[in-house]
Amino acid sequence: MDIRVRNIVKDYGRTAALEGVSLDIASGELVALLGPSGSGKTTLLRIIAGLDVPTSGQVFFGEEDASHTPVQDRNVGFVFQSYALFKHMTVLENIGFGLSVRDGKTRPSAGEIRRRSMELLDLVQLSGLEKRYPGQLSGGQRQRVALARALAVEPRVLLLDEPFGALDAKVRKDLRRWLREIHERTGHTTVFVTHDQDEALELADRVAVLNHGKIEQIGTPDTIYDRPETPFVFRFIGESHAVPVMVHDGKVWLAGQPILMAAGGLSEGPAALHLRPHDVEFAAHAGDALPARILSVRRSGPTRRAEIRLSDVEAVFEIDAPAALTVKPGEERPVRILRGRVFPV
Repeated sequence: MDIRVRNIVKDYGRTAALEGVSLDIASGELVALLGPSGSGKTTLLRIIAGLDVPTSGQVFFGEEDASHTPVQDRNVGFVFQSYALFKHMTVLENIGFGLSVRDGKTRPSAGEIRRRSMELLDLVQLSGLEKRYPGQLSGGQRQRVALARALAVEPRVLLLDEPFGALDAKVRKDLRRWLREIHERTGHTTVFVTHDQDEALELADRVAVLNHGKIEQIGTPDTIYDRPETPFVFRFIGESHAVPVMVHDGKVWLAGQPILMAAGGLSEGPAALHLRPHDVEFAAHAGDALPARILSVRRSGPTRRAEIRLSDVEAVFEIDAPAALTVKPGEERPVRILRGRVFPV
């Protein structure tokens, strides 16, 4: 089931949560809505679900305009961060709840509900726990039950709101891998909200980055990380630093000398060079490099992370160096900028 969102606006009094958002999601695609708190990502998800009504705009499920369809008639599966399981029901009863409360014409028999619930219990790798209650499960297990319950109603669309937000880092990582496997097996059109960039880049087919109620960029994880279109996306995805530069004669100038980077048609004048730690390296000599002083050094996994200050400008940023390279605070070492992205100020 493909989803089309057209010019969605959502106002809360004088506050605009969404400002003309449009988004196309292909059938079977897994899309992440990524952004900081207050960016509008959860509001957009709730409007797709029918839990919120837009101020204006439309939501299409396939060719059907579902903008005014009540949530109970949209046939979506929704997974909340807080699990929202019924504490007095067993795992099996929780999974089958959505089927058991259907009206007489569409409600399966008790035997069919149990059969389908047991199949889903096996799918989410919780076989043997059907008689337990939510309070007897770990956080990761409860989230699996919540997903099984959402899948039980055979939804047209699966929506997840910060599904792993309440879990610790190790469990989050395990469940991310598991959710991707579930998606590939079931093929549901899936939209999930997260503020965790690693989660979005690892899980999603495409990522929509939201900021202040607008989509700044949408693309594959590789496109979002390697070719950010705005300063916000560059800053929000991965580690980065902004260094003041000048654009002159079609070249980018830093610390009084041109660097090997195209100006990209930018107007002459002040600009900002956005860098990631792996975009800069220590140079063997200063011929084509910039003089810098090392402020601090720390070990970071297989590399060393050095904080440096360029000698001729007030620019401080971090770079990655091989762990075998010996560098010390206070040392003067030239650096070479390998890549980056220049944006107008």
